[in-house]
Amino acid sequence: MPEHFPREITEIMRRGIKEKVFPGAVLVVWHAEKTYLEAFGWQEILPVPRKATVETYYDLASLTKPLATSLCLMRLVAEEKIKLGQKLGEFFPVPFWFEEITIANLLNHSAGLPSHRPYFVKLITYPPENRQDLIITWILKEPLAYPIGKKHLYSDLGFILLGKIVETASGKTLEDFFEETLKILGPSSRRILFKPKVKGICQKAMAATELCPWRGKLIKGEVHDENAWVLGGVAGHAGLFGQAEEVLKLLVLLLKVYLGQETCNFLTREVISLFWDWRSEAGTWALGFDRPSPKNSSAGGLMSRKALGHLGFTGTSFWIDHENELIILLLSNRVHPHRHPNKLKIFRPVLHDLIFKKIVGSAV
Repeated sequence: MPEHFPREITEIMRRGIKEKVFPGAVLVVWHAEKTYLEAFGWQEILPVPRKATVETYYDLASLTKPLATSLCLMRLVAEEKIKLGQKLGEFFPVPFWFEEITIANLLNHSAGLPSHRPYFVKLITYPPENRQDLIITWILKEPLAYPIGKKHLYSDLGFILLGKIVETASGKTLEDFFEETLKILGPSSRRILFKPKVKGICQKAMAATELCPWRGKLIKGEVHDENAWVLGGVAGHAGLFGQAEEVLKLLVLLLKVYLGQETCNFLTREVISLFWDWRSEAGTWALGFDRPSPKNSSAGGLMSRKALGHLGFTGTSFWIDHENELIILLLSNRVHPHRHPNKLKIFRPVLHDLIFKKIVGSAV
């Protein structure tokens, strides 16, 4: 059974709801084999308020990048179907300015690609069956935003390409290959999945996201990210949904394998270390996972600077501090009913520091 959070952590989460940081959230902390888990506030406030529960499904947004796309690439590396140093031109016909981009460059956002493009505005005018090929073509026509490998610029575009590389190397759709990968590792593919609405997950179990002016409706059970939505809800950069407890299982498995405490099929310490220990002169990013920035990190100031994590636009995040055997997973729908203002940027590091003090600090 999960432990109860210390009073101070419960209070800050309730304050977050009162101050409209998010309508609700599920917070999970794992530390040295102890799990703390609790739901707070509301999974939707429109059209009728509905309380969040620990079983609420959240749009994981960009957590798709490490938990789906990067995980699939770990498997493909382990199966020797790809190598991190492979050039983009081995998978796509590329212009000369893209010739030196590698899979590793895409994974750590040093490929020279711009951060975002609103392809959905134009893509929606094309038949659905043509959109996957079109978006790849458009990305490969983008001018470089900076010299390859010289800095990190967080980019959805690179992970859209990586999603297609997973499909090319595996011979399966990203959705099917990810589902198969989860079955190998153990977590339920009914609780971490793409397209939950299509797969019959009860709408009452879904956290609502934005009252979207572009789609003209409240988004619930379909991906919030517009580019992922026009691609059918599955993309390398976004589209994944999940329940907190099941996402935690996957994060704990990754941590334990990295620490050498477990091995699970293709997932070995050697493979995870290849992704997690990767460093470059360009910045803090590992492969598919971020590290705390030196100043003003969302991880706060107390976690190890070697910790690994990721954020999602909808209000989701995780940090894995392997030095302190700590995982913090926050699933919220801070974009409900509107994406602005984003108060989570200030709230998140304060929450993380408090968790570290009250859970890790009290155990020392």
